[in-house]
This record gives sequence, C-alpha cells and structure tokens, in this order.
Amino acid sequence: MTSTAIATARPTLLEGKALSQEVESISFRFGDLISNRRTFLTAAWTLRRQGIICLREAAPADLIASINSDVGRLLEEIESGEHARLASLAYLNLPDQRVLKGYNQFRDADRSVINYRVKRPDGRSGSDAGMIDIFHPERLSDSLNRNIQACLQESVIQRLLLLSSFNRMRVKCRNLYLNRGVQDTRSYHCDGRSLKFKSFVYLSDVQSLADGPYCFVPRSQRRRRLWWRNARFNKQNGLGPFEFSQLQGAEAIALFAKAGDMVLSSQRGAHCGHPQHPQARRAVLVNMFQR
Repeated sequence: MTSTAIATARPTLLEGKALSQEVESISFRFGDLISNRRTFLTAAWTLRRQGIICLREAAPADLIASINSDVGRLLEEIESGEHARLASLAYLNLPDQRVLKGYNQFRDADRSVINYRVKRPDGRSGSDAGMIDIFHPERLSDSLNRNIQACLQESVIQRLLLLSSFNRMRVKCRNLYLNRGVQDTRSYHCDGRSLKFKSFVYLSDVQSLADGPYCFVPRSQRRRRLWWRNARFNKQNGLGPFEFSQLQGAEAIALFAKAGDMVLSSQRGAHCGHPQHPQARRAVLVNMFQR
C-alpha cells in the first residue's frame, strides 16, 4: 500500500441510530448544567473521558440573531469594496491583498483580523478555501463585543474545564468562522499535544453532512499509542506531525446541532470539518482555551 493510500485512511463516520446514541450520551442542556451540580460533574467527567460534549441551548436566540445581523452587514461592507471604515478596525487579509501571514500573527494582532482562506500556492489540500476566519471579532463593535461575550459563557466553561482537566484554562483567542461552500477541508488532525480546548457556539443550524459539521473521534485524545503510531508514519512519509493519517477501524461522530448549541472539545483529539455542499453556509463562534 502506498503512503498516499494510508494517509487518506479515515475513520468510519457513524450514522443513524448509532450516531444518535453516541451524541445523546455526550449532550447536556446548558440550563441543567448551571442549575444542577450532578449534571455539571457528569459533563466534566464525560469531557475528560470522551474528549467532547455538546451543551444544548447555551446561547439565547436573540443574541444569536443580533450577531448574525451584525455579521451580515459586515460581509456586505467587505464585498462592497468600500473598506475605509473597516481598515481602521481590522487587518483585512483579502484573497488578493494579504497584510498578515501565519496563525501567530493573527492571534497576537492588536485588532481584529478578517482573514479569507485561499487555496495554497503549492496545491496542497486542506486550505479551507472559501472560509472567512475572523480573529478577535469582539473588537469590531460594541454590539459584537457585548453579544459575543454573553454567548461564549466563558466563566462557566472555565469552571467546567478546571473540573475536567484539573488545570486553570485561560482564553487564548476568539474567532468567528464563516464557511461558504468549503470543500477543501483539512483531514483529521489535532492542534498539537499541549492541553487546549475549543468551544464552538453554532450561529446557524447544522443538520446534515452537506452543512459541513465538526467531526470528532471520541476518546482519541487519550489514545497515546494511536498518536505515536501516526506521528511515526507522518515523519517517515513527509506529513505534518499532527495529522491523524491512520484511523482505520476508528469511529467518528458528526456534531449536528442547532443555532445556540455549543460543542466543547479537547483539541488533542482527532477532529476535522466535514466538506460542505458548494451552496452551504455555516457560521460558528469559536473560543480557544489554553493553560
């Protein structure tokens, strides 16, 4: 078998009743989480064991609608070509105009970064072309700052992460992902081996694979042998160190959810975004937590 064939070996994506049962076992109503100590403890333990949980109804519908309205106006302004106001608020990394380069520059920027992901010059896959990745979206306006902070539920999530990981986690970076027909997605990978988590607040319903759901291999964050096996193979075959290139026999779940639901996952685990239908649209508010 060639290295390319092995590298593209993906896990089995659960469907039907098997998927429903797996997702139900990691799902909790946010209202129950904050009002019931037992539910809070169970959610923390589930996150520790499974690497992922889903918190239903974490963000109110009126806040979601307000954020979506603000984002809609923002996109209209970007696509109008009139960028004078935006340029004073954000770095614009447009498809034909790149002012910053690399994740660290985006993360550490002193203002928002509106980054259009484009196809890689070398033709490698996993570019997420068609995605608009906005770093520090809360800095774009007072309205977005107020509503984003309320939706992310940071104090509750930090307490949950402390109980689950036995570590105090701080907010490292906030993002807004706007996916519009993204098909060239990165395959299953982890975000390094250091302890980090991401929360994803869905701003739009994600009900089918065509919508491009977040996918995760439960318990993969705990399987060190699996990670080392992949790391060795990747090194031998010129792949990135954090790609999960050998997931034959593993099972993954697609996180279908409604606007206002939150997914919380360990970024040590194997995860990816599923390719979208060309006409699909998805919006997600993202928070990165690290020690």
